[in-house]
Amino acid sequence: MRKLLLMLLCMPVFALAQNQKIDSLKRVLVAAKADTAKADTYYKIALELQRMDPAESQKMIDRSMAISQKIKYQKGLANIYSFMAVQSSFKGEFDAMKVYAEKCLQLAKKNNLPLIVAKGHSSLGVYYWQTGNYSEAIKNHLAALAIREKMKDTTGISASLGNLALVYFDNQNPVEAERYGLMGLKLGKKINNSNITVSCLQLLANVYGQGGQFEKALKMDAEALLICKQHNDTRGLSQVYSNMANCYTAMKDYDKGLKYQQEVLKLDEFFGDKKQISDTYMNISAIYTEKREFNTALDWMKKGLRLSQESKYKQGEKSGWQSLSQIYESLGDYKNALAAHQKYQAISLALVNEDSNKQIALMQTKFETEKKEQKINLLNKENTIQKLSINKQKTTIAIVVGLLLISLLVAGLVYNRNKLKQKALLQAQMLHHQDMLTKAVIDAEEHERKRIGADLHDGVGQLFSAVKMNLNGLFDRITIPREEDRFLAENTLALVDESCKEVRVISHQMMPNMLLRSGIASDLKSFIKKIDADSLKIKLETTGFKDRLESNVETMLYRIIQESVNNVIKHAKATQLDIILKRNAGQISAVIKDNGIGFDATKPNGFAGIGLKNILTRIEYLRGTITYDSAPGKGTTVTVNVPA
Repeated sequence: MRKLLLMLLCMPVFALAQNQKIDSLKRVLVAAKADTAKADTYYKIALELQRMDPAESQKMIDRSMAISQKIKYQKGLANIYSFMAVQSSFKGEFDAMKVYAEKCLQLAKKNNLPLIVAKGHSSLGVYYWQTGNYSEAIKNHLAALAIREKMKDTTGISASLGNLALVYFDNQNPVEAERYGLMGLKLGKKINNSNITVSCLQLLANVYGQGGQFEKALKMDAEALLICKQHNDTRGLSQVYSNMANCYTAMKDYDKGLKYQQEVLKLDEFFGDKKQISDTYMNISAIYTEKREFNTALDWMKKGLRLSQESKYKQGEKSGWQSLSQIYESLGDYKNALAAHQKYQAISLALVNEDSNKQIALMQTKFETEKKEQKINLLNKENTIQKLSINKQKTTIAIVVGLLLISLLVAGLVYNRNKLKQKALLQAQMLHHQDMLTKAVIDAEEHERKRIGADLHDGVGQLFSAVKMNLNGLFDRITIPREEDRFLAENTLALVDESCKEVRVISHQMMPNMLLRSGIASDLKSFIKKIDADSLKIKLETTGFKDRLESNVETMLYRIIQESVNNVIKHAKATQLDIILKRNAGQISAVIKDNGIGFDATKPNGFAGIGLKNILTRIEYLRGTITYDSAPGKGTTVTVNVPA
């Protein structure tokens, strides 16, 4: 699906007929005497026309620019740079967008214009989102939101909520995307802002469509379509048609999907938006792929990829190379499929950087895992078909022609061998790519745990110790005559002492200080000793751990057991917990059994927590398995098996 453009900070505020508002602004322009008033009015007219008539909108902003430059009107210039950033985003010219956004931000800060500073941050947020840097996108959108909340700018707040929803949606977090989208929609309707309302409706339609709730998504589209037609919102109309096309395609109604994509393409070409045209080409290609018309799909995908490269639309280019690889593979062109997949891998790795959060890496890991499983299944099916075909061919050759068909058989075997080699190379590279990304996730998480644990121990822990020492010294030097005051002082000192212990326990759990020295068995014993035995009695049995495990395996296995024990403490209401950890020549097994309240292990939502997802990610990396045996009222048994 294409990306929504929630650059709402520059859009009209009131949901009135826009032609009437433009006429009103033109009357204001005729009556205006001051040059600053004329510059501001031209700017406002340009905003109204931006989503309806881009050519006329450009004329208006050019006039505002000429006046502002002539009289050195700093506020007017800052607003114009903000407008140009939005315009560049619509055209898919992201380098220009960043330049204009930074100029807007610099000028607004220099002249103390907080609301325009917020516009600059919002524009940069959209730039980083469009180019795949989600951490910088969230940072800038939150900066814009803070300013707007301080200035009580309701329209700007709703726009920032929508922008944050988009980042979470692209970051594969539909729950947060829906939450921010609904908040933005509620606020947009409250202030009667049609543009914000339409954009939030489209964001929610994307969320529901991606989740398979197509009827709900089409309901959102229908509401947005009505508003766009009422307000002559051509750009919004393009987005509505795109979402409807995607929904019908997912519902396998390909004719309707193609019909709406063609409507989208007409509007994209009207705006001259290379980025959006690229998305539409790729969406049309995807429909023809679903219809198994691979040659037609190939032509559309090449056109979309070329426009993505021209506009430096990295996410589109990444998606294009991936889809191109799949189309070539469907056509049996494994050489080009491999080349396209290698380019997809290269651009994927280029988009991963040190500031990306672990959810982005986790998303990519899961995606590549699913793709790998699909490839393996496809390879197995094709191998079975090929073997049957070869056997039949051998029989026919032996009966009909003899030596001539034996020669053909040899040629066929050589050809098949080359094809299998290319397939094996493609699969091996995909497995290696998945391992790289998974290891990056695990390493980043452990590094962050150690950093936070060290900060707690060396920072907050030392401060608490200093407070405790100062309080002890203070109480030694003064006499507190009232018994109530002495009681309060003793309680305060006890609370500080308890806080010191709590910080120490948390920091040790985040960064177990024995793990790298004594091994997993000793560190688990140390971890269990810190748990209140009166609340939960824990029995630990370990065998076969005389020799140390490999460092990463040891760390991840410890984290799996630690997370399982924490789940028992937080959710199970158990009084007894048995942990059995064994190691033999072939594998390591861990059994964690409690007598708690249990849960229904057959329901998918029982495994929706972040902790359980982290456990599954580690098990997957270790090439192991995990099973849950539980029922309400019967406790829970977790069994983990990983290669030794």
